[in-house]
Amino acid sequence: MATPGIFRNVNIIKELNAASSNQMFELYQPGWLNSLDIVANAKYSGFITCLRLTIDISSINELEPVASDILADDETITANGKATFQGNQKKCLSFYMKTNDTPLIKVVDIYLFNQRPYYYVDVLKYFTSSSTLDIAPDTQICVQVRDVGNGLLQNNDRVFLLGTVIEESPIYDQSVLNVE
Repeated sequence: MATPGIFRNVNIIKELNAASSNQMFELYQPGWLNSLDIVANAKYSGFITCLRLTIDISSINELEPVASDILADDETITANGKATFQGNQKKCLSFYMKTNDTPLIKVVDIYLFNQRPYYYVDVLKYFTSSSTLDIAPDTQICVQVRDVGNGLLQNNDRVFLLGTVIEESPIYDQSVLNVE
């Protein structure tokens, strides 16, 4: 028989804008069960099932991609992708993780462009090849806007992070679940 647990759904909601500057923000850390829950002093583990960005940046020039013919070879497509990346202004959003035993470690830099009107990026794929990212009770995910030559977020620039987490805390004493 599977061990029962306590589950809850949590949303990750964070907006970064000009006021965010280059501050480091905690994006997600599994929560604690409160004192009114079935088990006291227990902490959840998290299973992030969705994490995406909505990017609306207008403080830099609009992206001008180098076009590739649909029949172009892989080398040409790669070269055109590099030229697009290097030839356009961009901002940077860095994601970090840490635990009680490890310092803050950078996981990925996601570069942000001015694509009108706005666009989405699935962030989960930068953390895992699975459909969920499993987060231990002592793990934190943090995010920071970094200057890569075109300044930080300015004026009406906006990056919205939206995610969904299923949190679970196991119950080890079967008797607390028995209803009489």
